[in-house]
Amino acid sequence: MDAVLVIGHMPDCDLCQAINPAVGDCTLQRHLHAGQQRVVAANENAAAVPTIGAFVPGYLLVVPTTHVLSLGQLNDEELEGTEELAHDLADQLHQLYRRPILTFEYGLNVPAGRRVGHGHLHILPSPADLEEWLTARVAGHEIASYAQVPRGPETSYITVRDQTGTLTCYPVPNDAFPRIRLREVVAQLDPQIEDAAWDWQAHPFPELMRATVDDLITVKPAALRATASQAGAPR
Repeated sequence: MDAVLVIGHMPDCDLCQAINPAVGDCTLQRHLHAGQQRVVAANENAAAVPTIGAFVPGYLLVVPTTHVLSLGQLNDEELEGTEELAHDLADQLHQLYRRPILTFEYGLNVPAGRRVGHGHLHILPSPADLEEWLTARVAGHEIASYAQVPRGPETSYITVRDQTGTLTCYPVPNDAFPRIRLREVVAQLDPQIEDAAWDWQAHPFPELMRATVDDLITVKPAALRATASQAGAPR
C-alpha cells in the first residue's frame, strides 16, 4: 500500500498535512525523527499515520484523503476504501503486536466542534472493552459496515469495532454535553495505560510514535517479535 496525494485537502488542517507526502514539515513530522516516514500505509482513499499521543505502540489514525468532518460524510467509494485500509491494518497490527485490536471513531458533524476537524478512525492494540462501556450509557446497534453510519450532518455518531470484529454504531446528538472523550475512556479501561495518558497535547509520546513507524516500516521480522511484548505507557 503506497502513499498517495491528498485529493480533497484543507491547507491548514493538521491531518491533511500529515497524510500529504508533498508536505515536508508539519505538526506530526516534528514529533518524529528527521526524515522519518509519516505515512505507514495508504490506498486511493485513505492513509494511516501514527497518532500524536500514541500511548501504546501501534496506535494509528486512519485518515480519509478527502477532508470531511466524519467518515459518514464520505461517498460510498471513499468510505469503502477507508474501511478496507482499516481492516488490513487491524490484521497487520494483530500479527505484529499479538494483542487484540480496537477501532473507534467519534463522528462529530459539527464544524469547529473539536480541535481536529478532519474525520479519522483510531486503531490500536488494546483490550479495552469500549463497546461494553458505551452500551451501558448510549443506545447503539450492530452494523455490517461503515456505510450504515448516519450519513447526514443533522446527527453525530460513535462507532466501535471491538476486538472480535463486531462493529457497533451509537448515534449521538450534535450538541451532546458533556461530550464523551473516547481516548480518555480507553485509557481508563486499559490496565496498561496511565489514566492521564489520554491527553495527547500534554502527553504526545513521541518515542512510541517513532517506534510505531519503525515497527510497521523498517524493523526486521525477528525484531518484531521482541517489540510485540513491549507495553505502552505504564501505570
